[in-house]
Formats: sequence, structure tokens, C-alpha cells
Amino acid sequence: MIRIGKLKLNRDYVQLGLFTIIQSIICWWAALDYGRSFQTAQFSSSQLPLIGYTLAIAATVFIILDRRIRAQWSLIAIGISIALAFTNIIARESELLYLLLTCSVWLFVMAIPRFGMQNYFGLVVFGIVMTFTIPVAVFFLQNNYLSTTFLWKLAPLAASYVFLYVPTFSKQRQINQLVSALSGLLLVITIFLQPMTWQTIVAIILTVAVWFTQQSFGRIRLHLMLNALLQLIFMFLLY
Repeated sequence: MIRIGKLKLNRDYVQLGLFTIIQSIICWWAALDYGRSFQTAQFSSSQLPLIGYTLAIAATVFIILDRRIRAQWSLIAIGISIALAFTNIIARESELLYLLLTCSVWLFVMAIPRFGMQNYFGLVVFGIVMTFTIPVAVFFLQNNYLSTTFLWKLAPLAASYVFLYVPTFSKQRQINQLVSALSGLLLVITIFLQPMTWQTIVAIILTVAVWFTQQSFGRIRLHLMLNALLQLIFMFLLY
């Protein structure tokens, strides 16, 4: 419990709220940053259901991977995300609807233990789904088109998901060290594809520092919160 004066807050739900907000910012960051350079980019009421959808998905991710809040809540959050995806504003764009449903359905698969998707395969799919669903939907709603240049721009985001969440998806310490090294190398390569600035150099140094931390400590306490904060820093440095 966290005590604020006479107010007592459940630590797990505080972390859920903070993670949901940070993860939602991460999902929108790249699309907003890339789209602001176009005069066509604009915020409209059509994005409000997508904000709700993003919050529901971010909460689902925390509940599934943290495993300290009842799993039933993840199913409720997934149901909310699906309902928001079927709002008139989103559903009238069928491609956008299918894209968002892909994210919801994959998290549903992850939430069911018997499917066994919290492994390395699930990690890669998780990174791809989180990168190429909500950010793409944000960009499309803002600009009414999709750019292949923007999709390539998302490569560091996808690599960061895989790299940061290796200890979260597997407890096999020795294999994790190899997977972490490969995914960290992939992240560094995607960073090198960006214009070289002080931000990209700091991002590479941060990647190396995180890799050494993973080798030394593996999965540590508050790993999800740390992953979200680190990924937010990567967003600031790379976009």
C-alpha cells in the first residue's frame, strides 16, 4: 500500500495507472513527432476513441505481464478496446479496424496461459504488434494516408520493445543473455540508420548500459515500470 496522508492506495493499481499513461504516450509519440512536419496533420474528435483504445491496450499489457492483478481484468480491458475499435469513427475505415483488432486479439491470446505465448516468439510478435498498430492508426487518422517512410521510422521502436522486454517474457537466464545481445545489437543497428546526433549517440550508450544491467540482474523488481520509462527516454532521444 502507498500512503498519501490519510489516503491508502494499492501499489499495484498505482503502477497500473502510471504504466498505462506512459505506455500510451509511447504509442503516440513517434506518430505525432513525424506527423507534425506535415501541414495535413491535425487533431480531431476522430482520435478520441483511439485515445481510449490506447489506454485500454496499455492497461492490458501491464495486467498480463505484471501478473499481480487478476487476469480477468485483462479480459475486461480487451473487451473495452474491441468496443472502442468498433466505434463509427474507427470502424468506417475497415483497414484501421482490422489493424486495431489484430492488437486486441493478440493480447487476448497472450492473456490465456494455455496458449503459451509468453515466450520468445510471443515477444517478437508483441513488439511488432505494439509498434505497427496504434502508432500507424494515429498517423493515419492524423494525415489520412500512410507513408512507408514512417513505417521504416518505427524500426527502433519495434527493436526497443523486443530488447527491453526479454527478461519479462522469459526466465531462462542463459538464453536470455543471448537473445538480449542479439536484440540489443538490432536496436543499435536501427539507431545507426537514424541521422547521427548527440541524441542517437546517447541512445546507443543507453542501450549498452541496459544490456549490461540485464546480464547482471535479469528480471528486476518494477521491471515493467522501468521498461516504460526507458522506452520513453528512447522516444525522446530518437523521435
